Amino acid sequence: MIPAMLPAQRLSFQLLIDSDTKIKRRDIRKLVSNLPYEGLEKMKQPNRHFPGNAIKTTKYTLLFFIPMNLFEQFHRLANIYFLGLAILNFVPVVNAFQPEVALIPICVILALTALKDGWEDFRRYQSDRKLNNTPDWSQQFVERRWKDVRVGDFVKVICNEIIPADLLLLHTSDPNGVCHIETANLDGETNLKQRRVVPGLSTSVSI
Repeated sequence: MIPAMLPAQRLSFQLLIDSDTKIKRRDIRKLVSNLPYEGLEKMKQPNRHFPGNAIKTTKYTLLFFIPMNLFEQFHRLANIYFLGLAILNFVPVVNAFQPEVALIPICVILALTALKDGWEDFRRYQSDRKLNNTPDWSQQFVERRWKDVRVGDFVKVICNEIIPADLLLLHTSDPNGVCHIETANLDGETNLKQRRVVPGLSTSVSI
């Protein structure tokens, strides 16, 4: 998709979701341009109810890493088995060796797995941070980070550039209002998919 710049007048779009060929009033989603509301505090912006564009693929937080990771690890049958053996060694009748020694295997397994999970989650955090802070250009070529793109913003995407969010195609450089996108990051398909400008906008919008 290659949405383009628009003049700074108030525009609104209604995306109609057609269910069984009958358009229901509750399915109407009204999007208002953010351009006339630049500089206003967040509570006064018309699109404040929509979620932001920041992504988060991490599983843990610093505060809840240990309890969440232990909860996840004890869903594995092998860990429950080792924990059961360690508990049995605290019973004098059935213990085979020192109870403290019995705790070593399960503690080592839990610690190594936690380190691995923590490292993988940290890598996901770094990837999220890099992606969320990727520069984007909006309005009059103003640089903005991906995570700061909001519903109602107009975004210009250049050829071969990664699309920063779900976008409504308003204008392309093609006179017929056609563009081609690749969705390999989403579904693995490398073939180009054709998209067209919203009907009626291709001739009324200019960069």
